[in-house]
Amino acid sequence: MMAAASSAPVSARRQARHVTVFLDVDGVLNSYPVPKLRGMAEGRKKLHAWHYELHYRPSVVEFFDRIVETHEVDVVWLSTWSQRCKSELEPKFGLRNSFDVIEMPDETHNRFAHDPQQWWKARAMEDWLATHEHGRAIWIDDDLAWPATREYFLENYSPNRLKLIAPDFSHGLTKAHLKEIREFAYPKTGVAKSGDSKAGHTTAGDPTTTKSKTNHSTPSDPKGTS
Repeated sequence: MMAAASSAPVSARRQARHVTVFLDVDGVLNSYPVPKLRGMAEGRKKLHAWHYELHYRPSVVEFFDRIVETHEVDVVWLSTWSQRCKSELEPKFGLRNSFDVIEMPDETHNRFAHDPQQWWKARAMEDWLATHEHGRAIWIDDDLAWPATREYFLENYSPNRLKLIAPDFSHGLTKAHLKEIREFAYPKTGVAKSGDSKAGHTTAGDPTTTKSKTNHSTPSDPKGTS
């Protein structure tokens, strides 16, 4: 089911708080392969979809169900899994809510993740930002660790408007990342206007800024799915 929408007029304050989360799968929710002992310690479960095995944390999946139900947040799948996010992953993850999907337009997968001018996900994000002038977004993708892509978005969009989170593939989203998402979606000190000055910098201690990216695939990810 979809999270219930209120029929009441949306206030300017609520509009200012509204956030759209663009969510990847592999390296974010799925971190296959996770060693057995670590998987047990992290409370991970296994599922099979699209001929792959996924190792995920139900608590992380539940986080996104809960945040769309309790905050001014929408979630959109931005993954090479495309419609399989809805047809396979949502029911197998046990999600209560169904999220919109931005479909992969070709077979390039993440081949051009290092180039913000060619990567289909980067183009999709730019299109969304251009058509949602006052929209605020969080983009979560392990491939955002590619320096050129990350720097492009940091230089061109205010940190009050676009939050980038690049988890380490082998661990996916952590509790620290979930805290960042909550704080961006429901800031205690109010939200600066989305048209504020462009970023060009990152805040100290941001765990997503220090990881370098190398071109690789994983046993669960032979096509570079993400």
